Amino acid sequence: MEFNEKLKLLREEEGISQKTLAEKVGVSQSAVAQWEAGSRRPTSDAVVAVARYFDTSADFLLGLVDERLRLVPYYKGLSEKEQPFMQAYSQLTSAQKSAVGEIVRLMLENK
Repeated sequence: MEFNEKLKLLREEEGISQKTLAEKVGVSQSAVAQWEAGSRRPTSDAVVAVARYFDTSADFLLGLVDERLRLVPYYKGLSEKEQPFMQAYSQLTSAQKSAVGEIVRLMLENK
């Protein structure tokens, strides 16, 4: 399934209009219509905004993985201050995540 098909399916499952989705992700309604028609691809920032809105991964939207992962359960027990950090962390590459893990490990060792 392509991005345009996934986007339309997710939007319809949510029961929202193209206009509402556009407002939520900060684009025009015509941009959403063009994405759904497959005549235009979203920017990377727009993909991230759509993924966050639908509580899924950009990888799923872009067809890199087939399974739709819900992200909320991972953040459920976190405070409002902690959630943005986890959302940012989830967008890092594997190498970047390893580097962050190493920094945290060193910080914990040097309490």
